[in-house]
Amino acid sequence: MPIINIDCWEGFNEEQKKEWIKELTVVTNKLFNIPPDKILVILRDTPLVNWGQAGAIAADPDFLENSRITELKLEA
Repeated sequence: MPIINIDCWEGFNEEQKKEWIKELTVVTNKLFNIPPDKILVILRDTPLVNWGQAGAIAADPDFLENSRITELKLEA
């Protein structure tokens, strides 16, 4: 039985989540011929303040820019 875990930012509404779960189930069923009742999908939406990349928190308005650094600058 496949368990599909999706970690995502908060902000998807209930209808989007329903459609996402349905489509993941359909694709998994088609690709692997697994009965739908054997496919488990878990969505975990996390607040932006709990996400980070390259030392930047996703709730930061400059997150896109700040999360694309390739070298850390060490502060003295």
